[in-house]
Amino acid sequence: MEIAPGIHNVLTDLQHATGVTNTYLIVGAKGAAFIDTGWDRPGEAKARIEYWERIGRPTLECIVVTHRHPPHWGNAPAIQRACGNPPIIASVAEKEAIEGRMQAAKVDRPVRDGETLSLGDLTLEFIEAPGHTYGSLAVFVRETRALFTGDNVMGIGSSVINPGEGEISLYLRTMEKFLRCDPGVIYPGQGPVVTDPRAKLTGLIAHRHEREQQIVALLAQEPMSIERIAGALYADVREGVRHLARRQVESHLVKLQQEGRVGVDGDAYRLTGPALS
Repeated sequence: MEIAPGIHNVLTDLQHATGVTNTYLIVGAKGAAFIDTGWDRPGEAKARIEYWERIGRPTLECIVVTHRHPPHWGNAPAIQRACGNPPIIASVAEKEAIEGRMQAAKVDRPVRDGETLSLGDLTLEFIEAPGHTYGSLAVFVRETRALFTGDNVMGIGSSVINPGEGEISLYLRTMEKFLRCDPGVIYPGQGPVVTDPRAKLTGLIAHRHEREQQIVALLAQEPMSIERIAGALYADVREGVRHLARRQVESHLVKLQQEGRVGVDGDAYRLTGPALS
């Protein structure tokens, strides 16, 4: 459906703990662009292609894949084949990771920070946004100040950062970068539109700092394993998503280790620096 002038969201029907994975279609005066494409499930590519046809088959200038996870690139190959073979765009840093998973197509145009693409009356600016993954890509529409963040920002809650795929230190820098863009609205990778971007972004930064201090406070008592820390901080989290809680704790510990504030002996993490930064 059209959720704002020239911005459509072709929703997937597959629910996640964090909400619905969004597929955006931006339509300008001289072309259109998909941003993410949903899970590769039976009927999902067809639904997106048929939606594009119903709104008049605007010339598709590109398909943007914000990062490596399957609900974002899943239908890109099928949409590309059916809609005039537009280039698939992703960041230079994420190209290899995406192509290692998306074997039916390739990233045709790897982009770097600040590159642009015109849709006539709309200019898409590509923003390197490491955090959720090392090569995450955001899109800023200059004329409308609309920011498409991928999974760095969720409509509800905060993003998962998996060790080895992304880093909290990079994520925090990306949130500051998003603030400097001064967006008027955020279209997140999952969940509802964010209508107060500054409050959302500053809240996400504050949440990560608060979580870090909670971990440090626990370690100031005694060395602890990831499991114990996660159990203390996420006691009310249901069983099905506890693995995500453990990963968030581990990602915070990676940051603290990088800063020389935490060490590890076996599976027990301990403070090596000051409790407060």
